[in-house]
Amino acid sequence: MPGNDGDGGFATHVLVPSRGLCPVPEKLPSGLSLAMLSVVADAVTTPYEAIRRARLGPEDVAVFVGAGGVGGFGVQIAAALGAAVVAIDIDRDRLDLAAQHGASLVLDAGSTDPKALKAAVRSFAKESGRRGIGLKIFETSGTPAGQATAFGLLDHGGYLGVVGFTSKPVELRLSNLMAFDATAQGNWGCPPDQYPAALALVLEGKIALGPYVEPHALEEAPAIFEAVAKHAIRRRVILTPHNDGRAANEEARR
Repeated sequence: MPGNDGDGGFATHVLVPSRGLCPVPEKLPSGLSLAMLSVVADAVTTPYEAIRRARLGPEDVAVFVGAGGVGGFGVQIAAALGAAVVAIDIDRDRLDLAAQHGASLVLDAGSTDPKALKAAVRSFAKESGRRGIGLKIFETSGTPAGQATAFGLLDHGGYLGVVGFTSKPVELRLSNLMAFDATAQGNWGCPPDQYPAALALVLEGKIALGPYVEPHALEEAPAIFEAVAKHAIRRRVILTPHNDGRAANEEARR
């Protein structure tokens, strides 16, 4: 993944190995730009891989704890696969966006206690006609509170995909995995051979990128880094060279 090695990712040109490349059509659907597709290699394919490993299907209930960029794309992927989808977050705007893009139930973890949260998810699973047990939960917040919430939702035969990252410790009762005969698994990114399938969902309009990305010119990088550190940017930033960021931004708005 460019940016995670010596070649770096903040340059006008970056040398990458061919095994990590994915063919892209010359003519893209309306509302998409090549720059926007850059998020497929990380923010889209990471939850895609977690969902693939979980073997999520139409008979399942998928629960995403954290509905930001990665979680928001996860919600859309799960919905595209026919699952009944729940989105949990503490941000009302993120929940509203998730409701517009695949989530059938959104829950505010900031105003709902853990027991009520779990009861609401189980009630939804029962009413959806899917399996009432064996929830497939995806932790996509990358926060200690989010990880504790996701782990607390595990039920009998449940599956927990750990997608978010935090360097802070989280206190959990791991015996729940034994008691519920549950499974927890993490994934770092996604194998490149899965990129075409994830990209196809975007090109087919099953995953919306525009509402979740914010293009900027590469020369704005220092200001962007500062804004990200202050949590002043709510979407995933795309940095494009030679002032192409403004053009990409206009394309995203259209």
